[in-house]
Amino acid sequence: KNQVEQSPQSLIILEGKNCTLQCNYTVSPFNNLRWYKQDTGRGPVSLTIMTFSENTKSNGRYTATLDADTKQSSLHITASQLSDSASYICVVSALCSTGT
Repeated sequence: KNQVEQSPQSLIILEGKNCTLQCNYTVSPFNNLRWYKQDTGRGPVSLTIMTFSENTKSNGRYTATLDADTKQSSLHITASQLSDSASYICVVSALCSTGT
């Protein structure tokens, strides 16, 4: 059964501090993992897309890590700002195989 779980469910931190969000998944075969930021009342915005071979990817103050062996990813936010207040979504895509 393919599952994706994020933690913590909610997080309150002081402005200027760092924080880390976790994503664990059981999706197999794995294609890619994406982190999105969704502001209230708006659609999700892609922060990063990671494939099996990528361990770390940065986008400004956001750094995502991926460990495909343990099937977990983290999103690290450096020097948080008020504008970081949002929902963060981890999406894992399965690799679709077609029969020959």
